[in-house]
Amino acid sequence: MFFFGCVEAYIYGDYELAVNFAQKRHETGFDVPFYGMTDFFDCLSFLAMAHQSGDQKWILSANKSISNIDNFAKICPSNCEHKLLLLQAEMKSIMGEVEEASSKYELAISAAERSEFIHEQAIANERAAEFFLQNGDSSRAAHHYGEAQSLFLKWGAQRKVDDLLMSIAL
Repeated sequence: MFFFGCVEAYIYGDYELAVNFAQKRHETGFDVPFYGMTDFFDCLSFLAMAHQSGDQKWILSANKSISNIDNFAKICPSNCEHKLLLLQAEMKSIMGEVEEASSKYELAISAAERSEFIHEQAIANERAAEFFLQNGDSSRAAHHYGEAQSLFLKWGAQRKVDDLLMSIAL
C-alpha cells in the first residue's frame, strides 16, 4: 500500500505525501522487491522535495536511491537505464547544470521508449517539460507536455491527462 501511495502521490505532484509514504514503507520494513521501482519513485520524490525546499537532506536520501538504481541498471539495463537517466537529469537540474540535464532528459525518454515503459516515458516527458519551462524554453516544454499527455492517455491514465490540462502553465 505504501509503495502505490508513493507512486500516486508523486504522479499527481504531492511530493510531501509521496515522501511520507516512502518513509512509512521504510519504517515498516516492507520494501517490496520491485527491482528498482521503490528506489525510483522514492528518489523522484526526494529530488522533488530538494527542488522545492532546497534542503540538502533530500539530496542525501536521493543519492542512496540513485546508487541502488545504478546497480540495477548494470544488471538489467532494459528495466532500469531510463530510470537512472531520469534521476540523473533531475539531479543535474537541481544542481543548475542545464545542458547536462537537458541531454539526460532526452536520453531518459528515448531509453524508456526503447524499453516500452509507457508510464515512465510519460513521467520523463512531464519532468522534461517542467525543466524546459523553468529554463525559459516554452517551445520544448509544450512539445514534452504534449508527449506526456499522449503517453499518459495511452497508459489509460485519463485522470492524469485531465490534471495536466488543468495545471499546465503555458
